[in-house]
Amino acid sequence: MLGSLFVDPFVRFIGFIFYFLESKFHSYGLVIIFLSIIVSTILLPLYAVAEWIQQKERNIQLKMKPKIDEYKSVFKGYERYLYISHLYKINNYHPVYALRGLVGLLIQIPFFIGAYAFLSHFTGFTEVPFLFLKDLSQADALLKVGSLYINILPLVMTAVNLLSGYVYGFSVTKNESVSIIFVALFFLVILYTSPSALLLYWTCNNIYNLGKNLVIRSIHTRKQPQGDES
Repeated sequence: MLGSLFVDPFVRFIGFIFYFLESKFHSYGLVIIFLSIIVSTILLPLYAVAEWIQQKERNIQLKMKPKIDEYKSVFKGYERYLYISHLYKINNYHPVYALRGLVGLLIQIPFFIGAYAFLSHFTGFTEVPFLFLKDLSQADALLKVGSLYINILPLVMTAVNLLSGYVYGFSVTKNESVSIIFVALFFLVILYTSPSALLLYWTCNNIYNLGKNLVIRSIHTRKQPQGDES
């Protein structure tokens, strides 16, 4: 019951945009692509807030890092813990604040769940092709090796996701980089056998994020003084 109350608004949101686009386009493939673009664009202000929160977290960690490294090289055990705890205190920091680095992902999750619930159960995709996809209601099975069918779209989705994370990685911490890789592989596993419609949506979402990260990196690079590397 609680899950339905949480998920339903996002399913309805995705459905509202989907049916609006369906009235404008005669191709479900185009509907899915524009759905992904519209949802990603709507989320841009939330991503901006998330990035501000994450950057604040990174700045605090970078400020404390020299002292933490010093304490780790000099002290051990409980003594090290006391020094680091004191450092956290004077910087108004708590280790749990590191979870703020996941704000961007937390923003995506409810919208992803909404898209997953809607697109995975939309019966109109049955036997509907789009470009090289034979049936939007089924996994793509584009590559056949012997008697084994391999789904290519999930691999493309993951490659774009990792590339986007690499581009974004100029400003992230090591822990955030590990999180980016983990999330990309997590989505590969859970979406590998999903309908092509959902994979098309999420791949377009990742391509949009890649473009966004390229723009952010370009702006960041232009702001850097000459000779300063990211």
